[in-house]
Amino acid sequence: MFNIKRILEEHGHEVIPFSIHSNKNVETEYSKYFVEPIGSRDATYFDEYKKTPKTIWQMITRSVYSLEVKKAIKKEIADVKPDIVYTIHFVNKLSPSVLKGAKEMGVPVVSRLSDYFMLCPRFDFLHDKKICEDCLTCGYKSCIKYRCVKGSLPTSLIRVFSMKVHEWLHVYDNVDAFVTPSNFLKQKLVENGYDAEKIHCIPTFTTSKTEVGEPVVGTYGLYFGRIDEEKGVETAVKAYEKMPDRVLRIMGNDDTDEGKKLKAYVQEHGIKNIEFLGYKSCAELEEVIKGARFTLIPSIWYDNLPNTALESFQYSKPVIASNIGSLPELVEDGVNGYLFEAGNAEQLVEKIKLLDDEKVERMGAESRKKLEDKFASKKHYQALIALFEKVKDQS
Repeated sequence: MFNIKRILEEHGHEVIPFSIHSNKNVETEYSKYFVEPIGSRDATYFDEYKKTPKTIWQMITRSVYSLEVKKAIKKEIADVKPDIVYTIHFVNKLSPSVLKGAKEMGVPVVSRLSDYFMLCPRFDFLHDKKICEDCLTCGYKSCIKYRCVKGSLPTSLIRVFSMKVHEWLHVYDNVDAFVTPSNFLKQKLVENGYDAEKIHCIPTFTTSKTEVGEPVVGTYGLYFGRIDEEKGVETAVKAYEKMPDRVLRIMGNDDTDEGKKLKAYVQEHGIKNIEFLGYKSCAELEEVIKGARFTLIPSIWYDNLPNTALESFQYSKPVIASNIGSLPELVEDGVNGYLFEAGNAEQLVEKIKLLDDEKVERMGAESRKKLEDKFASKKHYQALIALFEKVKDQS
């Protein structure tokens, strides 16, 4: 969001935010229009919410349809009179009522999709660590049967109910155009009944906060990003357990359930070549990436163009990724990295051992070239503005 805001402002556009209140927010004069978050201003994730009656009611309304949020977005639109509304994420935190509210004010709406929430109650098509599309073929009863959302029957019921309400209200008819970061997500939507003419693939972009400098052949494999089950970090840990002479660094918040589980596994098995760095950001994060030999994206879900790949490309790093979801759009096997079967630690070991110094340099250069050819901020801006103009002209 902040990257898009910055690049739009650099081209002379005024960007006005609408969000929830949070103690982590950047200060803005428009915060007077923001709505209160679920729970408290310190809580970000579901597990941090205190399950009071008020919080539970907020969770239900934000998941299904929030009149409070609709009123707030309409008030802001009435005051600031924007040309277009661009939503980046609203499910659960704000609710799809933002779409209806904006449309009722006569403003064109473009919505960027980051995951599969319009198709899968869990957002990620995962069940028991495997890809599952039962809700597409058998209906949402599968979600209820397996308690897919947070392992909870009530939470799964609420999520399924909300999706049925959204279908009944035709809530996504209020969107003039959808933006997907990957062709994979676009095709999933089209396969399941969404109008291909309304869906536009505009890949994400990234920018460096430090000097990129000359590429270096680093000394360790690196995983960085969220440490959650769907990210497949366990596969990387199992692979490096088989290679005690090579070093893996894992960078990200490791206080998650998955992070705690993996740290306990490493300790219990006496694994000395895996290091957990914790959460890093800005220059500190980028320095760790610069020192890596290559990066790993071992996802077991349909990963949807993760920023970690683009940040790796920024510093000329080959990427070894699962052959799943959008990842083959990012990594060309044998060109700027390698692809391996999701969850297959033995195959990951084979791919890691292929990367000698010559391949690291050559594939790293291809990664940087791919970033400049396909994921440059200029290309993103041009495509996004062209879409905004088209939607305005049609409204």
